[in-house]
Amino acid sequence: MNRNDYNNNFYDNGSGYNDFNGVQNGGYSYGNGMGQALSGVSMADFSRRVYTWMAAGLSITFILGFAIQSMLNANPLMIEQFFPIYIGSVIVELALVIVLGFFIYKLPSTVSLILFLIYSVMNGINIAPALWLADAGKAIWAFAATALLFGAFSIYGLVTKRDLTKLRPILLIGLIVLIVFGILGLFFNMGAMDLIISLIGIAIFIGFTAYDTQKIKKGYEYFSGDAEMLKKASINIALELYLDFINLFLYLLRLFSRNR
Repeated sequence: MNRNDYNNNFYDNGSGYNDFNGVQNGGYSYGNGMGQALSGVSMADFSRRVYTWMAAGLSITFILGFAIQSMLNANPLMIEQFFPIYIGSVIVELALVIVLGFFIYKLPSTVSLILFLIYSVMNGINIAPALWLADAGKAIWAFAATALLFGAFSIYGLVTKRDLTKLRPILLIGLIVLIVFGILGLFFNMGAMDLIISLIGIAIFIGFTAYDTQKIKKGYEYFSGDAEMLKKASINIALELYLDFINLFLYLLRLFSRNR
């Protein structure tokens, strides 16, 4: 379960579509970064849109995930019937990541948003086994801790004057390390290393949270003259922050549930 999220987030953060460099040749220019842009969309409106899409995706994922967890707890024998659904959702999720990764700035914003919400549904199915293997209490504590950490470092990303793009090489190296350990975990019992892996994962996605949050201002400035591109950028950044939250949650859940 965690390994699929590692690979999704590695693709998401490493493929280049997260950076506005991928569309710099499209003729768009920076706005003045203040007040109302030529598009008629303010910075506050853009930020609100990003967090609205992110919150919508997270709500779908966790409501569905906890609903499936409750169903499996009530009837553990259903896990065999659930397994084909889980495999199918993984395949669909990977396909959506590829589509969004390459075409999110080329698709109509409405299509991108629908694909993002479908992705949230698939992820709700995919995290359900992790919630089931843990218990409800640990899952709730992990969610609360995730919300606290995500909120704190998202605020930091918004208010800091430091250029957090310098963190990207470090974060990507850390992400590669997580993927390697994830693959090794398929074949070997990681034992005490599991604690270290969980802590590294938490640190990496805390860093990504601040890094991706800072893109809100940069995305707004870059696309401030084009209302449609602002919509697409808001969905893109919402997806990145959504993935940061999900992966941070999974590592915290893994930490809290190590004995299980």
